[in-house]
Amino acid sequence: MIRQYLSLIRIHHWVKNLLIFFPLLLSFSEYSDDSIINSIYVFISFCFMASGIYIFNDIQDIITDKENNRTKNRPIANGIISKNTGYILSILFIIFSLFILIIFIPKCLNYLLLYLIINILYSLYLKYVIILDILSVSLGFIIRIFAGGVASDIEQSIWTLLIVSFAAISLATGKRLGQIVINNKYVSANWNKSFLKIILIISIFITLFSYGLFSFDVDVAVRHESDMIWISFPFFIAIFLRYLNIAWKGMYLGDPTDSILKDRLLQFLSVIWSIIIFYIFIN
Repeated sequence: MIRQYLSLIRIHHWVKNLLIFFPLLLSFSEYSDDSIINSIYVFISFCFMASGIYIFNDIQDIITDKENNRTKNRPIANGIISKNTGYILSILFIIFSLFILIIFIPKCLNYLLLYLIINILYSLYLKYVIILDILSVSLGFIIRIFAGGVASDIEQSIWTLLIVSFAAISLATGKRLGQIVINNKYVSANWNKSFLKIILIISIFITLFSYGLFSFDVDVAVRHESDMIWISFPFFIAIFLRYLNIAWKGMYLGDPTDSILKDRLLQFLSVIWSIIIFYIFIN
């Protein structure tokens, strides 16, 4: 039974909230003990909020989940956990998430509330509308970055916002493409596969182009006291080309979380990129 509850709250998806530490990583020379502690509080808060929203979404999708081979074994869809229990858990997770920021980091509360509102709208309506579907998912990633920046008192550069914004669109689009490649019934909105491929290619190109400009920007080199950031660029390209291949073939249903947790090549490339970035920005 414990396993069913762990499945319900989607702990493995908490990895997405590591984006909250991204501003801290890219500006580690500006960090303080408070910024690290604050970022941890925000991370925990977003993890509980995400779980509360996942439960709420499962309750809304209970009918379609029962008819879908991919989701029919979810705890609420298969009846192991009741809707009433789900509602109680969802509310408790959301309230606990809000209390953490109200008590410790109130300046980040607006971002958490915005995240909550967007995801509730997504569960009720936005996921059924093309474009709004992927934009609402993408906003979740962007909000995490902003919240992380506020928590650590680090101002976000235009490069960070561009890279994260289009990377988020790429991941959201890749997930939809991966799902529709395997079974178009896995997608709530009436997406066209060719249209998704065009969006994915364009968004990945802009992501890589922005990262390339960031890597060779003189001001960035001065700020981080290193002109070696470009070394990470080939690995960043490889990461997104690998994800493009994953989404194109429908591997892991294009889910970025499952991809990073299961794909060995993507894990290897991500680790190498992280080591390079860690060395450049923190050394």
